[in-house]
Amino acid sequence: MIAEIKLTKTMLEKHIIDANKSVRELVKPMGVDYEAMKAGDKQELDAIYSDGTVTKVNFYRTKNARADRRISIKGIKAHADIGDVVVLSCIDDSKEKILITINEYEDWIR
Repeated sequence: MIAEIKLTKTMLEKHIIDANKSVRELVKPMGVDYEAMKAGDKQELDAIYSDGTVTKVNFYRTKNARADRRISIKGIKAHADIGDVVVLSCIDDSKEKILITINEYEDWIR
């Protein structure tokens, strides 16, 4: 299973990315259940970019009345540009780490 996000200017500048359905479905088996989270709740998972750079991905609900579902990927500005497609995937059977690839599909998705 993979999650895909096409980056916008706002996503890169503010590090605020909506957790679309593909993101929510990918991380639920990893223990991140947006439906169970309340406004202000946050979970962090280890991740790695395809170039080997280690990072973290935060999954959270905003602290407003709507409690929007969001993610934040540390270091994304150094790895991606506006319009790029970020692909998140699970990199091991234990489902404890996320692989982040930018515009690379076949070579990294397992």
